[in-house]
Amino acid sequence: MRFGLYLLAFTALAGIAEAEPLLLKNKGNSVSLSIYNQNLALVKDIRPAALQTGNNEIVFDGVASQIQAETAIIYGDGIDVNEQNYSYDLMSYDNFIEHSLGQEVTTVRTNPTTGENIYEKARLIGSADGHPILEFSYGIESNYPGRVVFNYVPAGMSNQPTLTAKLKSRDSGNRNLYLAYLTNGLSWKTDYVANVRSKNSLDLTGWVTISNNSGIDYEQAKIQLIAGDVNIVRPMLTRAYAAKGMRMMAMNAVQTEDMAMESGGITPESINSYELYTLPNMTTIKDKQNKQIALIEKNNVQYEREFNLNTPLYFGSYAQNEFEKHHPQITYVIKNVTDSNLGISLPAGTVRFYENDKSGNLQFIGSNNINNTAKEDTLRLNLGDAFNISISGKVKQIKERELARKPINQCYNVKTLKTYEVELTVNNAEDSENKVIISQNFPQDYRISKENFKSIEKNATLRQWEIAAKSNDKTKLEYTVDITFSNRLCE
Repeated sequence: MRFGLYLLAFTALAGIAEAEPLLLKNKGNSVSLSIYNQNLALVKDIRPAALQTGNNEIVFDGVASQIQAETAIIYGDGIDVNEQNYSYDLMSYDNFIEHSLGQEVTTVRTNPTTGENIYEKARLIGSADGHPILEFSYGIESNYPGRVVFNYVPAGMSNQPTLTAKLKSRDSGNRNLYLAYLTNGLSWKTDYVANVRSKNSLDLTGWVTISNNSGIDYEQAKIQLIAGDVNIVRPMLTRAYAAKGMRMMAMNAVQTEDMAMESGGITPESINSYELYTLPNMTTIKDKQNKQIALIEKNNVQYEREFNLNTPLYFGSYAQNEFEKHHPQITYVIKNVTDSNLGISLPAGTVRFYENDKSGNLQFIGSNNINNTAKEDTLRLNLGDAFNISISGKVKQIKERELARKPINQCYNVKTLKTYEVELTVNNAEDSENKVIISQNFPQDYRISKENFKSIEKNATLRQWEIAAKSNDKTKLEYTVDITFSNRLCE
């Protein structure tokens, strides 16, 4: 029956077919998906077909309901595609109403006394706010209290989207036809679990979550994931140009899949400066389903823990010269290198950290997001503010000297050198020594003249000090800074 419905549908679209349409069902094990982070996927489907010499009409059953129809391309050896049609007139109550206007339907209402169904015939003449308007022998009902039973499936309507093509085959025989298209409704994201094992090592596991809202199931599909933001251009292209590009893209993707599947494992590879992950096993992704798959597993990954504070001290006319007990951020620093037992491309996602307490109970200790991270990059993940470490600071101006005074009309440009002494106290109440990094912003014209810990110049206005804060002790950072200010004074 369904085959007949397809025949009616495509006869209405394309006129009388030269040959009976050939229905190619999606039987699974033939679909490959390249899924992007941007609610986009490239679907590649291979279906066998028994073609006749000359004109053939092909029906691809079960394509994604969110297909970008203009991107679809059908290709195969010895064929020329002349026409493609996408039918998305799916079975729904509203579509049944629209296609059945003027037709006879069966109505059903329940006898309130006996509970029996009462069947009647009526003509469907319209609808309003989702309610059918029915013409009975006794008159017109616009608020019918029962159900409407449709007598047949209207021509052209299907329970899933279909793609049809008219093509010419150079000879007859069995061969594979390839269908490739872009569709919305498929996306993926990565979630990481970092299980802290010791003071300097953790186990890192990455899970990929694939979301399918494209409108169809993918049975036993080959899956590839592309990390990176692909530019999507939406101007009108010529059909031939778009088809050529899609054909090359799909054929290259299928070949890449085959090689990746043979090698096994999930090892990322670069493709046009993006990272591509090929899942080693075929998997089924149902419509309206989120599926989690293990992507990365690395044990004994080396890390460093830091405590970072950018002080609120401000030098100038409106200086903030003191602060009390600011808690630094806890920062986990992971170098994405082989020597740290990592050294792989990490797709963007959320990293959640866990650690066992002294009783062996697992505790959540914080999370942060990462961007796409290439090999040799460094991750710096802030997990929150330290409870047992605090920093206090104060500034004292000890000198001031005018360097120059240049008259301009009735005013002067005055340069003044001011010298400050700064004292910061790190209180480490933990039972271990910790690395504390203190950052300070300065006006652009400054010079550190004296310091008890060596500082690092990060940029023209930012300085950092690395302090080895001893356990259960207070450590002082002291330095002297000379700052030149330029002011305009008018008498």
